[in-house]
Amino acid sequence: MKNVALMAVSAFALAACSTTPDRAGNAPPPAPVAETPAPGSPAPTTRRVRTVPSANIELGKDYLPYLDVALNEAAVYAEFGSMLQDRYTRIQIVTLLPDAYNTQGLIDGTRRQNLESRNYKDESRGWLSRMMGSKSITRTLVAEFDIAQPDIKATEALFSASFSSNRQEGESWSTNESIALYATPYFKVGANTTIEAKVRMQLADQRERVTSSNVLGALTTAANAIAPASVLVTSFTAPRIMEASNFLDNSVSTLFGQSITEESVSSFSVQTWSEQPIIVIDAQLPDDDDITDTKGRGNVGRWAVYLDEPIPSILSSSTVDGFTPDFTDVTSGDILAFKVGEDLTVYDYVFSRLDLADRITNLNATGDTDIARLICSRIDRGLSEIGFNSFDSAAGVWAAAQSDQFTQLAAGAILNAETCEAMTRWQTMRR
Repeated sequence: MKNVALMAVSAFALAACSTTPDRAGNAPPPAPVAETPAPGSPAPTTRRVRTVPSANIELGKDYLPYLDVALNEAAVYAEFGSMLQDRYTRIQIVTLLPDAYNTQGLIDGTRRQNLESRNYKDESRGWLSRMMGSKSITRTLVAEFDIAQPDIKATEALFSASFSSNRQEGESWSTNESIALYATPYFKVGANTTIEAKVRMQLADQRERVTSSNVLGALTTAANAIAPASVLVTSFTAPRIMEASNFLDNSVSTLFGQSITEESVSSFSVQTWSEQPIIVIDAQLPDDDDITDTKGRGNVGRWAVYLDEPIPSILSSSTVDGFTPDFTDVTSGDILAFKVGEDLTVYDYVFSRLDLADRITNLNATGDTDIARLICSRIDRGLSEIGFNSFDSAAGVWAAAQSDQFTQLAAGAILNAETCEAMTRWQTMRR
């Protein structure tokens, strides 16, 4: 999705409070240019300019020794950029460690050859120590996102390292890292959409046995088992996403009943899109012997949080001009079969959840324009309410009119461009 070199240098430049290098790493990129919107889509606007205070402020102490988070105001408060309102986006997290993308180095065996490795032998305890008592050390980095309008909560574990030693099961080690992941499915951005990002480092050193092995893998696998399969956040899938997020979040909290917790919180509105990272995360871990000794900490990774490039439709991957979706190769059956919830398609939702049966029967018999307008508007509004944007809602109305629920007379009444706003938008897109 993004050039690796750009991501890496962007993070380091952000940390140094300088401009972001280009793909070659030699010069800053050109300023974002305001786009020409498609007919009927929101126009780009000039954002308010935010300035960082230039006063010299020195912190008395670093109270987050294991965690460092920077908010990129150049991305969050971009003066110009692609408007996100009535578009879809999603949150992506990628590592900024160069080795993660060094495939050639992995092939020729030169990757990480000079990097100190985790030494399991040094961490191991003798059999006598295990007989005398158990030991469990777990270190986990978690990113949590609370999105308002639509209401979504997503939690992802970015890194976990654990060591467990006891007389019942011997010793076990587990290390897990996330290189690239999507924290959310696509969601529609509204006029008042905001995101609160929480980055949390949790450390535990327990002398009583806990099941800490493969924390990241176990929690993520279990959370994914109850996460929705739909690629779009709708009013039907949002509760499932919340359930999965709460499961992971609560499970981590349970594992770390006695712990060191460091957390950084950032909140921002979502209006314009930039290819720059919104947040950059730098994490360090303590030595396994003592999680309270911050002098022995070492860097474990750096991640960038992006908003994915906005798309105008979840139902079509093609566009006419880069801004308007192209539904030429999309059939009404494809649209009606799109899943908006568990075992719930657009067809099911429109014809079983919107209470249209009586009006459809009447319209099939009469072709009455006023009834067609009511049905058209209700389908349009209903699809918008569950998470479709204006383009896809119009496409949904068109697909519904083509279904087996309507006679040719009724379909013709609905598909008239003057019937309702949805059909006006649809005819505009089809020109």
